[in-house]
Amino acid sequence: MLIRRLFPRLLVGLLALVAPCFFPREAVAKEPGEIGPRELRRRIEAILGQAEARRGSWGIKVIRLPDGKVLYARNSDHLFQPASNMKLFTTAAATEKLGPDFVFHTTVESDAPPDDEGWVGNLYLVGRGDPNLSGRVLPYQLKAERRQPADAAFQDLADRVAARGVREVGGNLVADDSYFLFEPYSHDWAEEDLQWGYGAPVTALAFNDNALFLHVRPAGAVGALAQVWLEPLPDYYRLVSRVATRAPGTKEKIVVERAHGSMELDVWGQVPLEARETDEEGTVAIADPPRLIGEMFRRALESRGITIRGQVEVRHTNRLEAATQASKDDRPPPSPPRELLAEHVSLPLREDLRVINKLSQNLHSEMLLRTLGRETKNDGSLAAGLQVLEDFSAQAEIEQGEFHFADGSGLSREALVAPDALIKLLKFMAASPRFGVFYDSLPVAGADGTLSDRFKNTPAEGRIQAKTGTIEHVNALSGYMDLPSGQRIAFSIVGNSHPLDSKEGEKIVDRIAVTIYEWFARNKRKI
Repeated sequence: MLIRRLFPRLLVGLLALVAPCFFPREAVAKEPGEIGPRELRRRIEAILGQAEARRGSWGIKVIRLPDGKVLYARNSDHLFQPASNMKLFTTAAATEKLGPDFVFHTTVESDAPPDDEGWVGNLYLVGRGDPNLSGRVLPYQLKAERRQPADAAFQDLADRVAARGVREVGGNLVADDSYFLFEPYSHDWAEEDLQWGYGAPVTALAFNDNALFLHVRPAGAVGALAQVWLEPLPDYYRLVSRVATRAPGTKEKIVVERAHGSMELDVWGQVPLEARETDEEGTVAIADPPRLIGEMFRRALESRGITIRGQVEVRHTNRLEAATQASKDDRPPPSPPRELLAEHVSLPLREDLRVINKLSQNLHSEMLLRTLGRETKNDGSLAAGLQVLEDFSAQAEIEQGEFHFADGSGLSREALVAPDALIKLLKFMAASPRFGVFYDSLPVAGADGTLSDRFKNTPAEGRIQAKTGTIEHVNALSGYMDLPSGQRIAFSIVGNSHPLDSKEGEKIVDRIAVTIYEWFARNKRKI
């Protein structure tokens, strides 16, 4: 009986001694779906083992460039909400399909040239997806800058129309938004997002990022109402303000609310006496950008002595019209060509790619997605743009099951992407002859864009160029690391369904990124 009891223990002990001969140490104690150096795995697990982080789901992948050797992976084939990492697909596809030198054209046209007395019938202000008709200073340098007036491009167009001899518009002034299908919002965007600048309506004719800046300045005395105003169009909404100035040290709280479709903007709350004036971080969406632009352009023309006899008309393309245009049998005969009176040509697309990725600009990304559809499929719809992204993903050898695209910016909660797909995209772009443009569009750790305040005083400062991603309970960071050895690696870190606030989520992502960098950068060795 004693021999029987001892035998199982002896067998277990023997297996413990010989197991390392058959099973390498790196294969022991892995999390499901995790591969890579054991010590690196341990360090990352320690970061993700924190009480709040461990409640979430995390996907990570790291590869060596250019050959794609996998250096570390954790749940990299799982699908995650990418947040603004979705912009990597949109900007990469645009870089390849449209090219860095693509330009946007905004024109003023008439049915016929002005007659001898300067008369024309209808006048058309035609938008074709230019997202930078605003006061933004381009090229972008380290931080967002704006100059006034924000409507300088439209004022210049009005000057050019007057220079062509137009003195009277006998018909309507048409704000032509028909370059895109009229679908200003993705179907699953949260209603609460739509009042803010980051959820502004998507239009082909846009102004000032289709948003207004909300400014709040405390009054000079405790108890008095703070100053609240909008810029650059202070009277666009009926502003109802009840923001009180409170004693120094009081916690600032400002609530902004606009019912969908309403032109009343309610602002209330409190600001401490010593608070600084709020800046562009507070932006509210413009309810109907083409209508606003049409009225604004009308005033610009009238100030130059041009009489508008008709009304401001907004022209969209609805789904029925789009379907008719797509059908050869039902397609109406082409209209005669219009007379070009004035034109605004944008800077090359490469400049807006920097705005999109460095500032994580949602509207610009959505406009670019629809431009991709219009320019490559003659269909300026969300669906056509998403089809372009799917076709492009196939070029990058990304499999269908590795993504589900729902918009171009990542604001959608239905978008799903695996870290494997993000890594394949990054590897594909690293081999592209246009890679320099794509790489240059990404934020630099500790230097600019959405990474300007991250990775400061860490070994990774200035060594990471990557796209951030943040929505509620989601944090992501995907891009490139340059090691001291001169080698470059691509990485993707995506966290979902965690209870951390956005800043705490960023800290977890950044600790993982620095840990990855330090591991592969140590001793400046080749990997």
